[in-house]
Formats: sequence, structure tokens, C-alpha cells
Amino acid sequence: MQSVHWTGARKGGLFVIAVALLLSLTAPALAQRGAIRGKISDPDGNPVPDVQVSIVLLDGGGQAIRMKTNDKGEFIRAGIPVQMYRVSFELEGWEPLQAMVTVSNGGQSFINETMHPLPEGVLSQAQADRANGHQQAAQDAFQDGDFGRAVTEWQGFLELLPNEAPAYFNLAAAHEGLQDLPAAIDAYERAYALDDSLLDAIMAVGDLHGRQKEWEQALQAFDRAMELVEGNAVNLFNYAVYASNAGKIALADEFYGKAAEADPEFAPAHLQIGMARAREEDREGAIAAFERFLELDPDGAQAVMVQEILDQLRNPGS
Repeated sequence: MQSVHWTGARKGGLFVIAVALLLSLTAPALAQRGAIRGKISDPDGNPVPDVQVSIVLLDGGGQAIRMKTNDKGEFIRAGIPVQMYRVSFELEGWEPLQAMVTVSNGGQSFINETMHPLPEGVLSQAQADRANGHQQAAQDAFQDGDFGRAVTEWQGFLELLPNEAPAYFNLAAAHEGLQDLPAAIDAYERAYALDDSLLDAIMAVGDLHGRQKEWEQALQAFDRAMELVEGNAVNLFNYAVYASNAGKIALADEFYGKAAEADPEFAPAHLQIGMARAREEDREGAIAAFERFLELDPDGAQAVMVQEILDQLRNPGS
């Protein structure tokens, strides 16, 4: 039997081949990762807890990493791949922040930022979205005749924006739809207090007091609006009506005249002027006013009555 002998050269060649094979079976390279940590403070240097922190790749890829700052205003997120990131900070009632950061392998990128409270009356985006939602829901509910829901939605809106006069006006209209006149009056008053150019609000206050036969309160409301009603025949006329109901006949007659001056074609004013002239036994003045009324409203509901009065004034002995 022939023996096989290994030579030194042969053995060396096999060793070299084995090492080469081992080197070719290299493990995949470990991913390079680092960390982002930071601290958020207010303008006085106090920590700001519960800030929503969002970490996203600068190129917009991947999912956002989210966390919140702790009681010390701090956060940390380790094991983040080496990349450039945009870090956003949001907290309701505070101005949002953004920072750019590059994560290095094995390192920690530190963010130290100051957040500022939003100025009074300025909403965060989340708050603004909620306010818009309340407003739209309130308008839809009112349109559908669901005044109770409209009240609730406007109240939610006003919790976020408490100085919005038009919202109080709309809240008042919803209360009025529910026939809750005291609540409607209060909301109209609030609207007028915030914006005294809202003539409709204070006129509505007068009207609602009038509907409850609270003539003095109605007249007081219209008194506050007198500087704003100049040239508005309807409002001058309404003031005269409530003055009359309050027993202030001379004041009522004065404002019926002002209504006719503001709009010479406003028929109801001429009717009331005719009535006033008749009470004063001013026959010619009454006839002129009633004739003008019939010119403007010949087929109105009161035309027949006015014609009968005119006939009597023209022919007092018949």
C-alpha cells in the first residue's frame, strides 16, 4: 500500500486557502447610530414639560419619532441612524419651534431651545382647528334648526376666543331660537360691550325687552344706540314705537318724524305721523300724512282703514 506524505509546501498552501475563505465570510457592517437629546425652557429659564417632540428625517422619509418632554423639560432618543433630522416642538398655547440636527455615530446631538407663550388672543394651530370646527358645527346646527346644539358649539368656540363679538351675537340668536330671551339679551349685551358698532345687537336687546313688555328697558337699550341710528329709518321708527309703548308720546312723535326724514318713502312713519297730527287736531297735517302713506302703500293691510280715516277728515260733517 502506497503511503501519502504531506509536504511542508502543501500544508502551507492549504492554510493560506483556508484563511482566504475565512476572510471572505465577513459579517455585515454594524449600522451607525447616535442619539438626540434636549431641553426646552420658557423665557425665564423654567423647564417646559409635556412638549410634543417630533423627530423626522430632513428629506421627509420614514415615520416620525414622537415623545414628550419630562418634568425637567428634557427628552432623549437613542439609537437613531446617522442622518440629518428636523425636530419640531409643539405645546398648546405656545409658539411652535423647529430645529435641524445632524446625528453622528456614537454621539449625542443636544438641542437647547426656548419656547414662548402665544400672545393673548392668538391660538395654536390645534386650537384654531377646534375653533373652526365649533364655528362650522354651530352654523350647521342653526341652519338645521337645532338651536340647542348651536348654543353648545358657540359656547365651545367662545371658550377659545372669548372676545369675539360676532360669536356672542350668533350665540344670542341661538338662545332666541330656543325662546330663552334672558340668555339672548345677555349674549347680545356681551356682543355690544365688545363692539359698540354692532347696532343690530343693541337694537335686538331693545326688541327682546319689548317682546317681554319691558318698555323702559327697551327704551334704555335704544337710548344707547341713538348715536348709531342716525339716518336709519327703521331703527328710528322702532325707537319711536317703544317710546310710545313706554308712554312717552311726544318722544315717539319726534322720532316718527325723524324716520320720515331719514327715508321719505318709509310708509309706516307717515302713518304714525298722521295719527299724531289727528290727535293734535291738526286736520290738514293728518290728511297730508295719510295721503302720503296711501301713495307709498296703496294695497297694504292698513290702507282701507287709512282711507276711511281720510274720508272722515275730508268730510267731517258727513
